[in-house]
Amino acid sequence: MSSYLLFALAALVAVIFALKYYKQKRAIRLLAESLSTRTSILTHSKEFRGTNENWIRLVEELNSLLSDIDRLEKQSSDRLRQIETTLGNIQEGVLIIDRDNYILLVNDALTKDFEVLNDSVGKRVESALHSSEFLEFIRVVKRDEGGIGREIVFSEPEQDIWMEVSASRLEAAEEGKAPWYLFVLHNITRLKVLENMRKQFVANASHELKTPVSVIKGYAETLVGDHGSMVEEDQLRFLDVIHRHAERLALLINDLLSLSRLENESPSLHWSNADIFNWIKEVSFDYGQSLKADGRDLIIDLPAGESATVRIDVVKIRQVLDNLIENARKYTPAEGKIRLGCTVINKAVDIWVEDEGPGVPKMDVAKIFERFYRVDKGRSRDTGGTGLGLSIVKHIVEWHKGRVWAENIDGRGLRVTFRLPIVEMPAKAEVV
Repeated sequence: MSSYLLFALAALVAVIFALKYYKQKRAIRLLAESLSTRTSILTHSKEFRGTNENWIRLVEELNSLLSDIDRLEKQSSDRLRQIETTLGNIQEGVLIIDRDNYILLVNDALTKDFEVLNDSVGKRVESALHSSEFLEFIRVVKRDEGGIGREIVFSEPEQDIWMEVSASRLEAAEEGKAPWYLFVLHNITRLKVLENMRKQFVANASHELKTPVSVIKGYAETLVGDHGSMVEEDQLRFLDVIHRHAERLALLINDLLSLSRLENESPSLHWSNADIFNWIKEVSFDYGQSLKADGRDLIIDLPAGESATVRIDVVKIRQVLDNLIENARKYTPAEGKIRLGCTVINKAVDIWVEDEGPGVPKMDVAKIFERFYRVDKGRSRDTGGTGLGLSIVKHIVEWHKGRVWAENIDGRGLRVTFRLPIVEMPAKAEVV
């Protein structure tokens, strides 16, 4: 009988320990769920009923910790909303990251420059902006607690983006040694492009002006120093050289002034409506006579019976055709043909000039409209001109809300086309 009681007592003890173990296992699982979901635990819930005081204190500390986390997150969210309200609509790009380089805020201005930053909040900045120079700047800012303005280039697939970046440490955002860092990025890409264009323009213009000035100076000095001993024939030859280079210098200066006026934000254009087909018929007579005297023929290609009204500055568009016809004349051999034509394309009209020259290498076709750009083969400085004609054409056409391009015609030379929008004229009322 005593052995039976002993066995029953042992079984009871085992059941008590098993129930206690099972209850503690349930309590541990509940703690894990609470941490993962950040929800508080009721200390009087059945999982903790009958547990010792240590379990109760652990639950209370956990609830306090979760409450602190919620409070800090709410403070951070409120602070971010305040910052976003203040900085969200400014023109400069704004980026805020935490101490671990996780992105906390990106304003709309910055996402316009870097589309990859859309939906980037919560991601590391390294995964969005691939610039070792910017990442190094972040390290400097964290080390020195601030950053003065620095020019940084971001290599994007379409083009390099230049940014002037400054930074500061947000002391008010610190909670438990977790500072935030604010970066202001000002896009200076356009300024960099204009600066490079200015430098290139000054260098090219200086080079183009240097040649005629040097020739004029050299020949003039010779005439001044040796005119007494020079025969009349040499004097006349020297004067002819000076005259030709003086004309080239005047032409270059006039083209530079014309280009400068066209690059002004508001060039003075005199607008009028014109039937482009009739207008080209009129001006083509002058071109035809001039080219015939030079041993070349002008072929006109206009659609029969059509009309198209465009709004143009007649003088400026005449300047466009003058440049294109002159350009075609230079590269069309004697007894060759130059073609001038028009084609209606939807609500626009294409006007094109085609020569019978050597054409342009494919890699250079898109560059011929740049200032002073010259193609080495077939289109050298020996043909004359200033190297500004096609650039002037491009600016005039763009001020007319059009565009211009060039293409090689297999076996026939180069065709330059400019497109102008057609003006919708009101329909005439029917006479009853």
